Amino acid sequence: MRKLEEQYLNYIDEKITEHNNLHKQYKADDRKDEADLEKIKANIYEIFRTLFLNDIKQLQGKDLGEVKNINIYGGYLLRFDTIPTNWKVSLDKAIEHGDTVKQVIEENKLAVAKELKDKFLAMFDELGR
Repeated sequence: MRKLEEQYLNYIDEKITEHNNLHKQYKADDRKDEADLEKIKANIYEIFRTLFLNDIKQLQGKDLGEVKNINIYGGYLLRFDTIPTNWKVSLDKAIEHGDTVKQVIEENKLAVAKELKDKFLAMFDELGR
């Protein structure tokens, strides 16, 4: 389990660094919209990183007995359903009102959440069992 946690957090940290660097680069090039979008992506990674760390911290020291690893991470996996709910609603409203800027933002937030979930599940399949 520990290896899974370390690799997943390393992955998130790399993505945060990548998007923060792009944010700085775009900002220096006066590409405000692109810079803002990269900052939003970095923030989404940071949100899920914080949630993952909090979930792990809550489980530390608890006697989980024969509980399977998937159950240990089940609470975190549920966050990929609950957190993006408002983003989906906001996306629908943006589409309905023709707000393409908001639509792009919400689509990117949802894409980051999906990427993180897919990455976590792939790492779990490889390392967590």
